[in-house]
This record gives sequence, structure tokens and C-alpha cells, in this order.
Amino acid sequence: MIKGIIEDVIVDPSKVQPIIVNFQNGELKDDEAKNMSCGLFYDQNKKKTVLALSNGEIVYRGYKPDTSEDLMCTMLVLHNKRTGKVRLVQIERWQVAPVLEKSTVKDINNTVDDKVVTLNKEFGSKKVKRRIEQYEKLKVNVESVKEHLEQTVSNVEFGRMELSTQLPDDGSIINLTLPHCKRDATDVNDVYNMYDIVPKNKLETLYDDAAEILNDSSNRTEANSKFFNQILRNLKSDPNSIDKIALLIYIQAVATWLSMPIKDAKKRGIGVCLASQEINSYIIDTYSVQSNHGRTRPTSIKDKGVIHCMILALMICNFTLDLELFATLFTHRTGLKKLTDLARFIGALPNKEDKKFITLKVPLPKPMFLLKKRKSRS
Repeated sequence: MIKGIIEDVIVDPSKVQPIIVNFQNGELKDDEAKNMSCGLFYDQNKKKTVLALSNGEIVYRGYKPDTSEDLMCTMLVLHNKRTGKVRLVQIERWQVAPVLEKSTVKDINNTVDDKVVTLNKEFGSKKVKRRIEQYEKLKVNVESVKEHLEQTVSNVEFGRMELSTQLPDDGSIINLTLPHCKRDATDVNDVYNMYDIVPKNKLETLYDDAAEILNDSSNRTEANSKFFNQILRNLKSDPNSIDKIALLIYIQAVATWLSMPIKDAKKRGIGVCLASQEINSYIIDTYSVQSNHGRTRPTSIKDKGVIHCMILALMICNFTLDLELFATLFTHRTGLKKLTDLARFIGALPNKEDKKFITLKVPLPKPMFLLKKRKSRS
């Protein structure tokens, strides 16, 4: 048995180890090895070290192998016959493959196609020649089309306001519809702020009318909705009656605007809130968008108005709302199922005992980011 003495162990992973190269689909002949040039590079895209070899005609490329999970290292034995000493050198095995030029292959294919077309034009039958003529007429010069398109769009003018106000009428509700919601609130009164829906200075313009209604509402019941009249009777003894009646007037005005036929909504000087001109203008601006055909109220805008009214109605009714009574506000089609979906969107859930009642309470359920209109089956 041959015994040896290990004199020294030198390990330096930071240095490049000797590399044994395996060529994919072939091997390098001894007489060709002297014609090869090589170099190590770093690929910024793949974050790997890459080995490149070339004989002047073909470039070969290979990436550094991952040896982190290898149990053993490949060693190269170097024997010095004069001293009788042996050196074990750690090496790496890399595999390289030729780099093919994709553009060259594409150019070759295009050249072959052009030659086939030329042959068909010269020696093809009448039918084939007609097809070739039709084919050439349909060929499009991409660069000329691109240049023509750039010249066309360069003269197009658009208004930034039009881009910012156009909303898709696809029945969807985006998160911007919902006012700021404090989802981590511990008190239900802190979940929504009514001034995020109607500014305080505008709401205060309804206080005088609210005080008159509170003192005597007998001459106003016929002009208002069933919801307005029934809720008003419950607010007589409420300590915040003025604020809540002002919110009730606002809800009634929004419902009037949303229920108004579109041909009337496009007219100038529309009055949806006679108690305050500021509220009147605010409602029209908030719950409609300007378009080339005048003011429009897409489904998303109508849903926004219903959601705002529902949140304010929950505040007025101590966060428990009768949806059937609430639906009497609107003359446009707003079914109980649709209102229940909107209620879930704002965090209110139907009561287990009676599904037509919804309640907003903390902690809030998980948020719903999108509601889509259900398509009716034909």
C-alpha cells in the first residue's frame, strides 16, 4: 500500500479554478485546441459567470455550474516525476454550446422565399402567377406604415380634462367610489367621516332648512319620499337632529338627481336641492361626468351616489338600515340584491334574523375591492 505525506493544503475559492470544458454534441481535436481563444465574463442579466471560446468562426458559450449541492469535488492529479511529489488540484467541469445567430436563420428563410417567388413569376402557371401578384399587393412595408402613423398622430390634440373624467360604463365599482374608510377603527362612529362625502361648509348651508323642517314638517311630507318622512319622524327627539336632518335633505337631493331622466339632467338650471344652491351644484358635479354629449351618469357614478347615500343613512339610523325602505328613495331600478352587494362593499352585513336590514359594526369584514354587474340569462 502506497503511503503519502500531505505537506500543504491551499484552498482559495475566490480565484478561478482550472476548468475542464465539455463541448455539447462533439469534442475538440488536439490540433484545433491551439486555435481556440477563451475568456471569462460576467453576465449582468443572469448574474452568472460565463465562459466564452472561439476558433475565429464559431463562438461557444457556457455558464458556471452550481456546485453548492455536490458532495465531492473533481480533482486533477499532477505528478512530478523528478521530485516524486503529487499535487491534487480542484477543478470545475463546464459545458459549452455553440451560439447560433437567429437573425441569420431568419435572413436565410427570407432569401429562400424571395427566390421561390421569383421562380414562380418566371415559370409558374397563370394561376400561380395571379396568386403571386395578389401576394405582392398585400405585402406591407412596415417602415412606411410606421412613418405614416407617426405623422397622423402627431397632429392629434386632446384635452387632459377629458382623459381624467371619462369613466367606463361597465357596471364596475372602483375603490375611488368609496370614501376614506378607517378599517382599524374600534368605534363604529369612526369608520366613515360624513364630511368626506359632503364638505362641512356645504352641509351647514342646509341647517336653516333643517331647523324649519324640525319645527314643522307637516307641509313637506307630500313632496318627500317615504324614506324621508319615516326617518324624519324618528329624528324629532334625537340630540343631533339638525345634523341628521341636514344629511337627510342631502340624501333626498342625491336620490332626486340619480332618478332624474337623462334628458332632463342635461338641461341647464336643474334644481335637485331647493334648500341650497351650493349643495345643488355640488351634487350635480360630484355624481356626473362631462362628455362630448353633455353630462352623463354611468353605472359606476350611480353606484357611487347610492353608496354615499347608504353610508349617510346608516349614520342617521344608528348604523342599522332597512334596505326596503331605503330603496323607495330611487325610481331607477335598484333591487334588494344590488343594494345588499353595495352594503357588503362598504362593510355592512345583512342581519341573520331579517336580511332586509343591514348593520355596520366593528371590526369590519374583509374589504371587497370590486363588484361586477351580473349578466342576465337570455
